Amino acid sequence: MEQDKKERFLTSQLVDKIIRSNADLQDYRTVSAGDRTLTTPQGLDGFMSVIHRLTLKLTHQSSGATKCLTVMVKVMKGDDNFRQKSLGLVLFPNEIHVYSAVIPAFEQLVRDAGSSLDLRTLAPRIYLAEAGVRYPAYSDQEETFLVMEDVSVAGFIPGPRLNLDQTHLELMARKIAQFHACSYALRVSGQSDTLGRLVKQIIPLNFLQDGKIFFESYDIVFKVVFERLFRYFDEKPALLEQAIVGDRVRALRSKYGTTPSELMQRCLERDEQYSVILHGDYNRNNVLFRYEGKVPQDVMLIDFQENRYGSPALDLSFFMYMNMPPEAWTNGGWDHLLAVYHRELMQCLCDIVKLQPDDETLQPYRLDAMKEHLQKHFIYGAIIAIKFLPCMLANEQEVQEIVHHFHTDVTADGFRQIYLTAGGEMVNERISKVMVHAAQQGYLDMVDKE
Repeated sequence: MEQDKKERFLTSQLVDKIIRSNADLQDYRTVSAGDRTLTTPQGLDGFMSVIHRLTLKLTHQSSGATKCLTVMVKVMKGDDNFRQKSLGLVLFPNEIHVYSAVIPAFEQLVRDAGSSLDLRTLAPRIYLAEAGVRYPAYSDQEETFLVMEDVSVAGFIPGPRLNLDQTHLELMARKIAQFHACSYALRVSGQSDTLGRLVKQIIPLNFLQDGKIFFESYDIVFKVVFERLFRYFDEKPALLEQAIVGDRVRALRSKYGTTPSELMQRCLERDEQYSVILHGDYNRNNVLFRYEGKVPQDVMLIDFQENRYGSPALDLSFFMYMNMPPEAWTNGGWDHLLAVYHRELMQCLCDIVKLQPDDETLQPYRLDAMKEHLQKHFIYGAIIAIKFLPCMLANEQEVQEIVHHFHTDVTADGFRQIYLTAGGEMVNERISKVMVHAAQQGYLDMVDKE
C-alpha cells in the first residue's frame, strides 16, 4: 500500500513538477496515465537510495507533436532512524547542492571565460533537484528528489566492475582534473567569494565532530578492515621485511590501529591554496563510460553524495587505489597516471584563466609542488579503498550478508565476522598490497607528523 502511494506520486505530482520546472518542457503535457511509465531497474539502487526510471510521452499543447523523455528518479531509502544513522540527511542534500549550484557555477565560469573546456558530459542534466521537502502524497518524512537525464540513451553505461585498463584510467583522471580545475580557476581569477559561497553550502561530512565519532558506519568498517589487515601482516611478516615498509606500517598500527577515524579526519584538513570542491567518492562505481566498439571515448560523473571541500588527493587517491590494478602500479604506471591528471588540470586551468603554465601565479600548481601536497593526503584513498575492497571482491552470498547487516545493525558481531573473511585470500592480498605500496610511496610519513 505504501509503495503504491509513492508510485502514484512519482507518476503524477512529480511529473507535473518536472514539466513546470524546465522551460523546454512547459509547452508539453502527458495526455493519459499510460503516458507515464515507472519502472525500478535491478542493480541501480545503493545502500541508501532507490533509483526509478520514469518514461514520459509528452505532447505539445499547440502542435500536437510528441516526444519521449526518460529520466532517472533518485530517492532516499529507509525510515528516519536509518537515514540519521547512515547520514542520508547530509549526503543527499550535499548531492543536490552539487547538481543544482556547483556544476551550474562551473559551467558559468567556463562560458564567461570563453574557454574551450566542454562540461556537457561532466554530469547528467538535472530536471529537478529538491532537498528537505515534504509531500504528504508521497510520505510523512522529509524527502529528497533528484530527477536526472537517463544518459544510457546517449550511450553512457557502467564500465568494468573494479580493475580498469589504461584507457579507462586516463579518461577518469582527465575528467576529475577538469572538475578540480574549476575550483582553482575561481580562486586564481579572483572569484574566491563565489567559491566560498559554494563551499559554505556543503554540509561538513566529518569522521570526527566535537571529539566524537560522526561517521559511525565508516568508523566500524575502518576498525574491522584494520583488524583484518594487521592480522594478515602478522601471518605474513615477510611483507614487512623492507625497513621503509615495516617501520611505517608499525607506526600506523601503533598510532591509529584502533582509532582510524582520527587519521581520516586529519586527511580532511583544508588548505586555502590546494583545496577544491571534491566528488568525494570517485571510483568506477560512480562514473559511466561511453564506448565506440569496446573502446571508451568519454566518462561522466554521477553520485556526488560524499562531496566535500578538501585536497584533490582525496578523489585521486581513492580512484587510483580502488580501480588501478596492482600490476599497473609498477614500471612508471603510477606516476604516469598522476602526470595525466596534472597535465589536464593545468591545461584546463590555463584555458579558463588565460595564463601561461609558467606564470608565477600558477607556481603552486606545477607538478613538483602538487605532488608534494598530494603526498600528505594520499593515505586517505588507500584506507578508503581497503574499506571497500572486501565487499567489491566478495562473492554474491557474502555481499548479500554484508548488505543485510548494513541495513539492520552494522554494529553486530555478524557484520564484523563476515567483513573479516569476505573475499578470502584474494582480499587479504589486495589490501596488503595497497598498504605496502602506500608505505613505499611515502604516503604513511604523515602518520608521524602533526
